[in-house]
Amino acid sequence: MESSSERQRMVNPRKVYPIDTGLIPIFDRARRANLGHALETCVLLELERRRAEVTYVRTTSGYEVDFLARFPAGDEALIQCCADATDPATAERELRALVEAGAAHPHARRLWISATRAGLPRSAPEGIEVLPAYLWLLESESG
Repeated sequence: MESSSERQRMVNPRKVYPIDTGLIPIFDRARRANLGHALETCVLLELERRRAEVTYVRTTSGYEVDFLARFPAGDEALIQCCADATDPATAERELRALVEAGAAHPHARRLWISATRAGLPRSAPEGIEVLPAYLWLLESESG
């Protein structure tokens, strides 16, 4: 978790991602498809390939943003992954977290990455880029 306090980082749980998204069903006891976790894993692996230092952010209101990536060139990106945001309540919650985290990290690029174009929200607050995962994966090396 992103924090200047070592104690706070130790108290908050670490997120665990497999190196291969195909391994996710092995560890999911419910045996259900978990596209959201697979999307997060894919994004994390790409961030690591781009040599980003990656943490997650918990806002003062208790919302969570999946990734705060710091790239070797010095730029930052706040990234929220959402496999399916067709439910307006889900979209609102995810965007609210990204807006609040953006206030704490004003120089960070703010991205919402969805599994498909169909899962994208119709509108987003100013300063938030909304992209399907395949377009983000095809971008250049940063953010």
